[in-house]
Amino acid sequence: MKVLLVDDHTLVRRGLSHLLVSCIPDAQVTEAGGTEEALEVLRSSPHDVALVDIRMPGRDGLELLREIRSGDPKLPVIMLSSYDNGEYVKAALGQGAAGYLLKDTTPDDLVQAIVVALSGAGNVLSPRAVRNMFDGSPSPDEPTRDESPRMNAGLTRRESDVLELLSKGSSNREISRHLFLSEKTVKAHLAAVFRKLGVTNRTQAAMAAVAMGIGSPPRPVMVTSNGGSERRGA
Repeated sequence: MKVLLVDDHTLVRRGLSHLLVSCIPDAQVTEAGGTEEALEVLRSSPHDVALVDIRMPGRDGLELLREIRSGDPKLPVIMLSSYDNGEYVKAALGQGAAGYLLKDTTPDDLVQAIVVALSGAGNVLSPRAVRNMFDGSPSPDEPTRDESPRMNAGLTRRESDVLELLSKGSSNREISRHLFLSEKTVKAHLAAVFRKLGVTNRTQAAMAAVAMGIGSPPRPVMVTSNGGSERRGA
């Protein structure tokens, strides 16, 4: 597995490189200190996955993400940042990032994110970053914050129950069995949940659930490509 690691801090790059090699036996890590160097590396040699710092001097990680998605859309890019700013998270996901992890993530969760990105099964997101997609986010230059207020979407108790199960990756059939409801009723509750949350699909609803503290996980969330979500290590 060839991993491109892009970060302007040498010590961070070296530390992550050693970590990846120790956790993934077949990992071959190429380091780059910025966007231009990273693009040069990719032009000379294909890689399997890229880990990219979002804040770098000159052309930042979002610009590199756009370049990669334009030139090699099949290469999964995981943003790895110290910033949980909601606008950064939205921008990264909107431009096709395969995940958004904070640098205080655990080695196991980083490896899991790489595995998920390579499989194409979904996106792995740090829960604090997900919450800040929906709550007021700090300025990009402010330190990260661990607390964010819960949203009040006016959900009924039953709608909250349905949303909690959805956030755990349950299908409509599994929700109906768990709550002793018909699938038609579950769909009706989900339609009401989507309307109240202002979302249009299960992925957005699952992320909103994390932001609201409904089944909020202590570890990164994997939002799957089939519309559910899982909590890593649950």
